[in-house]
Amino acid sequence: MVDSLRVHLISSERKMPGQRLIFLVLSGLTFLALVALSLLLTKGSRGTPRHGRESADDFIIKEVDPESIRNYLRHLTSRPHPGGTKAEEENAHWVADSWRALGLDEVHLVPYDVLLSYPKNNIPNLVRVLDAAGQAVWTSHGWQKPLYSPEESSPDVLPNFNAYSAPGNITGDVVYAYFGREKDFKQLEDLGVSVKGKIVLARYGEVFRANIAWAAEKRGAAGVILYTDPQQYAPLGEDAVYPNTVYMPASGVQAGTVLLADGDPLTPFYPSVESAYRLAEENSSVPKIPVQPVSYGDAREILRHMGGPEAPAEWRGGLDVTYRLGPGMAEAGWTLGLEVHTHNARATTYDVVGVIRGSEEPDRYVILGNHRDAWVFGGVDPSSGTAALLEVTRVLTSLKDQTGWRPRRSVVVCSWGSEEYGLVGSKEWAEQFGKQLMDRTVAYINVDLTIEGNYSLRTLSAPLLYDTVFEAAAKVPNPDAAEVAAGRPMVYDTWAARLPDGDHPGRPRVDLVGSGSDYRSFMHNLGVPVLDICYTYDPKVNVEPLYHTLYETFALVDELYDKGFGFQAALTRLWAIMAVDLADTQVLKFSLKEYSSFLADAQEELLQEYGDLISARNISMAYFKKAIEGFSQATDMFIDDLDHLDTSNVLAVRRVNDQLMMVERSFIDPRGLPDRPDYNHVVMAPSVSDSYSGTAFSGLSDALDGILDLEPSQQEERWVHFAQHLAAITHYINTAAKVLSDDLW
Repeated sequence: MVDSLRVHLISSERKMPGQRLIFLVLSGLTFLALVALSLLLTKGSRGTPRHGRESADDFIIKEVDPESIRNYLRHLTSRPHPGGTKAEEENAHWVADSWRALGLDEVHLVPYDVLLSYPKNNIPNLVRVLDAAGQAVWTSHGWQKPLYSPEESSPDVLPNFNAYSAPGNITGDVVYAYFGREKDFKQLEDLGVSVKGKIVLARYGEVFRANIAWAAEKRGAAGVILYTDPQQYAPLGEDAVYPNTVYMPASGVQAGTVLLADGDPLTPFYPSVESAYRLAEENSSVPKIPVQPVSYGDAREILRHMGGPEAPAEWRGGLDVTYRLGPGMAEAGWTLGLEVHTHNARATTYDVVGVIRGSEEPDRYVILGNHRDAWVFGGVDPSSGTAALLEVTRVLTSLKDQTGWRPRRSVVVCSWGSEEYGLVGSKEWAEQFGKQLMDRTVAYINVDLTIEGNYSLRTLSAPLLYDTVFEAAAKVPNPDAAEVAAGRPMVYDTWAARLPDGDHPGRPRVDLVGSGSDYRSFMHNLGVPVLDICYTYDPKVNVEPLYHTLYETFALVDELYDKGFGFQAALTRLWAIMAVDLADTQVLKFSLKEYSSFLADAQEELLQEYGDLISARNISMAYFKKAIEGFSQATDMFIDDLDHLDTSNVLAVRRVNDQLMMVERSFIDPRGLPDRPDYNHVVMAPSVSDSYSGTAFSGLSDALDGILDLEPSQQEERWVHFAQHLAAITHYINTAAKVLSDDLW
C-alpha cells in the first residue's frame, strides 16, 4: 500500500506547481485516511474479525465441520505410518501440500536424521515356555489378530515390539513384578524375591513403560515382558471387548517406546542436523536388555505355568489364573524363552511447520502442535489430533480469507514426526530453534489426540493458561446431548461437573504437565507455558483400553467413540478459539493469580508430606516461603498497575507482555534438576520414577522420597541435593517476582 503511494508521489513531480500542490494534499489525505482505516481495522476487540460484525468465536463455531474432520481422519488412518517410514514421509508431504493449498504464508518441511527402532518384518519377536528339554510347549503370537476393519489385515502392519529394546535370545526364570513401579520392585525385595538375572513380567497401566524397563535393568534383570491386564483394559469381562466395545480383546498388544530419554538418543541436548556429533550407540541411553510386549491372552499362558508363592492380593489381576511371583515355573526344569529381533536404525523423520503471519507482532508466536506418526493406524493417537489440526488450519485460513482477519501475533502450526519414539520431532526442533522460541513464543497448545473417551474434557496446563482454557470452554457448545438436556449447555459445564477441582468448588480440574507428549520441550526446557487438551474417559476406568494397538482404526473412532464426530468438532472449536484468543488479545491474559496460588498450594503439600523430615534435619524453609509470598505480592502489584496501562502506547504494551512472557522462563534452571540436566523447569516436572505424570517441585520430592531406606552415605548425598536445589528454587521464584517490575533490583 505505501509503495504504491510512493509511486504516485514520485510521478507528481512532473506536474505543474499548482497541480502538484493539489495532488500532494489529496495524496496526503488519502494516505492519512488509509492509515486511519488500517488502525480501525486492526484495533478491533480481542478475537473479532477486522471486517463484519460476526465475532471470530462465532465464525469458528459455525465453520468447524465434523465431516471435514472425519474425511481427514479416514485418509490418515488408511495405512500404518510409524515414524521414519516411507508412509510417514508421504503423510508429511500431504500435510505440507494441504497447508500450501490453504494459503498459509509459510510452509516448511524440516528433516532430522535420527536413531529409530524397528522389528524384523518377517521374523517376529516371540516368548516361549520351554520344557526341561528346551522344547517349546507354548509360543506367543508375533502379530495381533485382525478382528474387524479390513485394514487390520494390511501386510504393512509390523510385528509386536517395543521400540529401542535391545535384541537378544535369552532363557531363564520369570518374576511377576505387578506394575513394575519402584515400589513394586522394593516390595519384591522385601519378600525375598530378586529379579537379578531373571525375566520380569509386568503390567502396563501405572507408570511409563520406559520407567519399568529402566527399573528392571538397573536391578540386573535379563529382560522384560509387558502386558495389558484385563482388570484395567477389559473391565467388563473378556466377552465385552473390541469390536463390540472399546475394551481390549485378548489378542491386543500395546506397542510403545522403552527409551527413557527424549529426542534422538545419539544427539542429546543438540539437534540431529548434518553437522551434529553423534554418540556411539553403545554410549547412548538406549536400553541394554530385551523388552517385549504381549497380549493378556499370551500373559495368561505365562502366568498359568509360573511357580513360587502367590502374589499379594492387591497384585492379582483379571485373568482366570493364580497370580504367582516366581521365580521360575511350576514344572521342574521348565524356563521362559524371550527372543527379540528389534533393532535400531538411522532414519529421516520430518516435521511440517506452517505459519499464518501476524499483522502487528509477527515475531511473537502462538504455536499449535500434534504429532503425525503412529505405531499402526493411529485412529485415536495421534490421527484424531492430526485431523483436528488440519481442520483448525482450514478454519483459520477461512476466517482470514472470508473476513479479512489476520492475527496480531503469528500462529504457527506444527505436525511433528516420530513422537512415539520419544518426542523426537518436537525435541529436535526445540533444540535447533530454542533461542528464538524461548524469546518469542507466547504459548504452545498441544493436541496429541482429540478423543480417548467421551466422558469429559481433560486438560493439562501451566497455571498461566488456566483462564484461557476456562473462558474458551465456556464458549463452546456441549456436544453431549444428555448433558445439554441436564442443564449443562457448554463444554465447561460438563467438565466442571464430571471432573471437578476438589480444592476449588465449581471449577474443573486441571492436571499438572508431565512429559507424555510434544509439549515437553516447550515447558520443561524452554519455559513456554503449555496446554494439552482432549476428550477423555470416566476416571473410574483409568486407562485408554486400545492405546497403541492394531485396533486403533478409523472404525473405532467412527463407530464406537464419536458417531457424527461431534466431540472432536467441539475439541477443534476449543483449540481454534484459544489460538485466536492468544494471538489477538492486546495484553496477554496470563493467569498470574493462578500461578501464585499454585506455588502456595504446592509448597503446603510439600511441607505436609516432608515437613517433619526436613525439620528434623534443621533445614530452614523460611526463605522458600518468603519467596512465594514475594511472588504473590509482585503479582498483585503488577495486576494493579495494569489498570493504568496506556494501551495506545505500543511500547508500553510490548513491555508488559514481555514481562508476562518472562514469568515462565524465570523458572528455567540451565543446569537442570539434580542429576537430570534434561529437565530445567524447577517448579513443574515429572517425577524421576514416572515420566508421564507432572509433579510440583519434583527436584525436592524426588530427593526425599525413600531417603530413610538408603545407606547413611547415600542419605547425606540426597540431603546435599535437596539443600542445593531448595536454594536454586528459592532464587528462581524470587527472579519470577522481579521480572514483573521495571526495576533492576
